[in-house]
Amino acid sequence: MTESQLFSYVKEARRRSGVTGLILLQLLEMRLDSICFSLGFAPTISNARQLVNHGHITVNGKVVDIPSFQCRISDIVGVKQKQTSINLIKKNLETIKFAEVPGHVNFDKLKLEAKVTNYCDRQDILLELDELLVIEFYSRR
Repeated sequence: MTESQLFSYVKEARRRSGVTGLILLQLLEMRLDSICFSLGFAPTISNARQLVNHGHITVNGKVVDIPSFQCRISDIVGVKQKQTSINLIKKNLETIKFAEVPGHVNFDKLKLEAKVTNYCDRQDILLELDELLVIEFYSRR
């Protein structure tokens, strides 16, 4: 993600009502590449971006090739019904390093589909950071 993208996410989080830091994290976690990474479709976030860019991922049955695509509640994230895509995702799921799927998605391993059920909680985020420092840094602009 570029710095200008992060700045626009911070501006959007500040515009919405609620706790700005949590809203920023929720916006970042609802990105398609982030959801694919947290589901285990890819071993790294960079690989998740590449999966999306190459058209292996679908949202509500349609191929989406934009990693920054903002998923919404009740969206269904799946794998393109092509054998190469399915094999790639299954191989990545076998070599997954963490076994816990975040609480804000329901994942069906047989269908290789996940439904976004809610926004993420602070506890669901794997990254250790102080989001308030990020908000403070970009509030000076």
